[in-house]
Amino acid sequence: MMRKFIGTILLFILLSACSRATETPMPVETLQPVMASSVTETPVNATPVGVCPAETADLKLFTNAADGYCFLYPKDDSASPPYMVIIHPNGTSGGDFLPGDALVEVNREAAAGRTAAQAADAKIAEAGQGFNITRTEILMDGKPAIVVDGLPAQDPWREVFIVDNDHLFILFFEPWTPDADWFSKLENLYSVVIASFHVMPPTP
Repeated sequence: MMRKFIGTILLFILLSACSRATETPMPVETLQPVMASSVTETPVNATPVGVCPAETADLKLFTNAADGYCFLYPKDDSASPPYMVIIHPNGTSGGDFLPGDALVEVNREAAAGRTAAQAADAKIAEAGQGFNITRTEILMDGKPAIVVDGLPAQDPWREVFIVDNDHLFILFFEPWTPDADWFSKLENLYSVVIASFHVMPPTP
């Protein structure tokens, strides 16, 4: 009886060994890391850097290469290089008289590390108390700009501050008098200039 039992155990062990010897090992998969693509697509309609806006049937291009900016203006207005566009020019300049009914004038100075907001706030602080000054933030040429109305001046004007290439550009729209019969033309000039103003990259 004992021999039969031992024989049965040996037979079981032998069959188990044969089964393991013929068993096919399962393949072990190696996971490869997935690397993110470093290719960056360029938008089809991207505007090349340094390109001024194109003229249209109703708009002309004003360029001041020396100060490094350009913008469009209505064809009915008159360019007065190097930094002015005039509405209804009359030839008068200086003193108490404007060279036309209204105008936009662009001044450039060193930003000296200031932002447009800092430059505008300094002007507002210089004016002191007692003036109805308003301050509005806008985007201009893809950059933050500040519009200020109500700064004390001989004629009321609107000032727009923008900084690029460490240069501060201040645009003066004057006289900013909404009750004037030509004011809609100045509003139109303002809208066109703000929408098209472009700072050209510095030359090497």
